[in-house]
Amino acid sequence: MIDPKTLLERAAQLTDQAKGEEDAGIRERLLRMAEHYRDLAAHEAWAHENPPSVGALTDALGGRAH
Repeated sequence: MIDPKTLLERAAQLTDQAKGEEDAGIRERLLRMAEHYRDLAAHEAWAHENPPSVGALTDALGGRAH
């Protein structure tokens, strides 16, 4: 699991870098990357707050015989 704080820090760095970029294509790419890092941070935070149960993992892996 990745620390959401680290992902958000990277997103902020990319956003700052985009602000100083003159090339519109590169600027947009940096902003999309920053958004991706923010999405990952939200996912990681949710996963940390909602850990899967052993039963759910077993079902997901197809190991439970009925």
